[in-house]
Amino acid sequence: MKKASIGRLYLMYGLFSIFCNLAHPITPTMFIEKGFADYLFGVSYAAMSFSYFAGSLVFGSIGDSIGRVKTMAFVMPVYALSQFVFGVTDSAAMTVIARLVAGFFSAGVFVCSLAYLVDLTTDEDRGVHMSYYVACNSVGAAFGYFLGGIIGNISILAVITLQTVTIIICGILTNMLLEETSMETSKFSLNMSINPFKSYNNIAGKMPKILKTFLFAVFLTSLATTAYDNAFNYYLKDALGLGSSYNGIIKAVIGIITLVVNFTINIYIVRHTETRKSLIVVLLLCGISAIAVPFISGMYPFFAGNIAFFMFNAIYLPIQQDIVTNGQSSRTSGLISGIFNAVRAIGMIFGSLFSGFIYEWGNKLPFIASSVVFFISVGISVVNLKQHKSKTAE
Repeated sequence: MKKASIGRLYLMYGLFSIFCNLAHPITPTMFIEKGFADYLFGVSYAAMSFSYFAGSLVFGSIGDSIGRVKTMAFVMPVYALSQFVFGVTDSAAMTVIARLVAGFFSAGVFVCSLAYLVDLTTDEDRGVHMSYYVACNSVGAAFGYFLGGIIGNISILAVITLQTVTIIICGILTNMLLEETSMETSKFSLNMSINPFKSYNNIAGKMPKILKTFLFAVFLTSLATTAYDNAFNYYLKDALGLGSSYNGIIKAVIGIITLVVNFTINIYIVRHTETRKSLIVVLLLCGISAIAVPFISGMYPFFAGNIAFFMFNAIYLPIQQDIVTNGQSSRTSGLISGIFNAVRAIGMIFGSLFSGFIYEWGNKLPFIASSVVFFISVGISVVNLKQHKSKTAE
């Protein structure tokens, strides 16, 4: 019954993406109903992102050592239970603790699923599969947002319970359906990951300059996207007074557009263009659309502007994943995936904290700040392109 299959990976990853996003559209409503301060929205997300950072290299290395499937099957139920605590507690402190646990164990799913995909693809077809992989996550997230938003109008507890049960089932099915890929184990990687901060420091010293520059751009784009997305979710409830169903519907529309983009524009980019050049253009469009949104009047034009931003935003991630995993073997794919996800997590930490606190000063400031960071990432990506050309010419 078990099989090492990209199709089965897409199925399990898509299902997990649906269920792990069920609680997102109800979180602003839940926080407001519990009387939490506005900044806690950013703080709790930052806590999850911080532990995601800590868990990324840990589970990337563990996955290299004991297997991707075993790791994913273990972390899913733990993540599910932590989400249940997050949903039912009325304590701000316990909310943050639950997010810390959830972030740490969710890293195991995202890192090991990406490494599993790298194991089963070649450099030639990996870029296309990265688009499919991101599409699974985007469409799953959109459907999860939609489903969670609709059910959340009836009962928040029902959403939390449904999320807990379905993710536990995902863990069981992952273990039943997916077979481990053949790979060399590395106890050194496992031991190295016990202290993630020491590990990151050791790895950073061995990284080539071109990779450091690229990862800095990854950090900036993650920060900008997180700041924008967090502000957008909260803005719908706080400033526009819209219920959780609107958040879900908007995310569903964005998911459909993302699906189309990943199966058309992204595949064209990885097959017919120089990805580092294309990345610069996409990030520039992200910055332009982000800065335009706060100055758009009218609800429907505002939604249209946001959809444009999220469309451009959906393009850059598979390009980045294709660049960073190019040339990786099954022995190192978990570690590289862990590093990539860890850097994104650092961006998520700063992005969520940043947006949470500056939202208190002005509800449109996070959108403007996100745009500025995207423009900075364009400059860093230009530098990275020049480094790549110099290295190729040698």
